Amino acid sequence: MTTIKVKAVTVSLLSLSFLAHAGEAQCDYKHEWLSSACERVMRVAHDGTWDLYVTGYGWHIDGYNNRSELNPWSWGGGAGKHWIDANGNEDLLFAIAFSDSHHNFEPIVGYARQWYTNPALGGLQLGGGFFAGFTARSDVAHYLPLPLAFPVASIRYRRTSIMGTFIPRIPGLNDGDVAFFFGRYEF
Repeated sequence: MTTIKVKAVTVSLLSLSFLAHAGEAQCDYKHEWLSSACERVMRVAHDGTWDLYVTGYGWHIDGYNNRSELNPWSWGGGAGKHWIDANGNEDLLFAIAFSDSHHNFEPIVGYARQWYTNPALGGLQLGGGFFAGFTARSDVAHYLPLPLAFPVASIRYRRTSIMGTFIPRIPGLNDGDVAFFFGRYEF
């Protein structure tokens, strides 16, 4: 097995282990907003339904002098869980790993919240929200975990979604903006 595959398997197993045991934690905090956030995460971990993720494309929009040398095909995948509330909106927990812009292994683990339109045309919906989590990159402090928070949007037809996020230029960290696209199947 290559180093990237070993890292991907390790991250996936650790993340799935976290999801499986997360329901054992308690959400008793002094601040109500922190308890509420914890309860959302625990509800997804304990009562959520499993998802499969497939990553696929990173569009390097602007600011890159060497765009032709960058990897747009961010192949990889992962797993997660989602929980749908009474209004049809979702909380998600996920762990994915993929080939980054420089063909290096990049994991992301996190939580997302999405609000959806009412279904049309037999199950077509538009969604939008945010996700927050952690990533680690070889070119940023050699895989030191980094926090992140970005918008997320999706087009869902029944159980299948095409999702995307926008990663803005951060001076000193990256050279330009990236739109990252991935797919999700709900079991």
